Amino acid sequence: MKKLLCSMLVLLLPIIGLSEAAKKEAAKKATLQSYRVMPKEGHGTALKAAIAAHAQKFHSGNWKWRVSEILSGPDAGAYGISEGPNSWTDFDGRGDLGPEHMKDYQNNIAPHVEKSTPSVYHTYQADVSTVAAGARSDTKSLINNVTVKPGRGEHYFADLKIWKKIWEKRGSNVAVWRTFYSGEFGYMIVFRLKNGWKDLDETNTSIREAADEVGGPGTYDRLMANNALNIERSVGEMIEYKPELSSK
Repeated sequence: MKKLLCSMLVLLLPIIGLSEAAKKEAAKKATLQSYRVMPKEGHGTALKAAIAAHAQKFHSGNWKWRVSEILSGPDAGAYGISEGPNSWTDFDGRGDLGPEHMKDYQNNIAPHVEKSTPSVYHTYQADVSTVAAGARSDTKSLINNVTVKPGRGEHYFADLKIWKKIWEKRGSNVAVWRTFYSGEFGYMIVFRLKNGWKDLDETNTSIREAADEVGGPGTYDRLMANNALNIERSVGEMIEYKPELSSK
């Protein structure tokens, strides 16, 4: 009987090993690459058609396009295009996806674009998020783009750990991403709304109440005061995922 059990364990070891390896590989897929394109006046419909066609033809697997419309903020009217989350090893082998890919982009998408933002890389911050990196919203989201003051990074991250408890108290689905060598140091805090905007009506606990329940009376006011010390600026946006423009 012992010999049989040992034999079974030996057979199971590769399966267990693969499972652990898969978990480690999944943990590495924590980097998001994104940029935005603003349509030329009168070119909105043509740009959407070009994005959809390009995504279906050239972007699959690790390089699937997830496209969202920016509804508010300084970039309102633009389309956000993201790939990932992937590992750095994945990105290392991406290249430009070939000359045909680049030709299609230049010939079919670029003519309808007024301006594009530079590519930005964000790394997922599990310690201060309430959802997994890949648990994306298929409806609408709120984004808070935070630029942190020089020398205040550790202080702000400590507060984010408290905010995580507050978001959990309120039942909020929040993914936090840190910019990685992509301009100014900061965070992209994404509130994923599973049911769209109506989720904003269904939160029974106010932020102040949740904060004071988590950290005691005065916690909310203290966090707000800390924001003034830690944050250079904060830009809020409303976005909507566009499956018809994204890779299938």
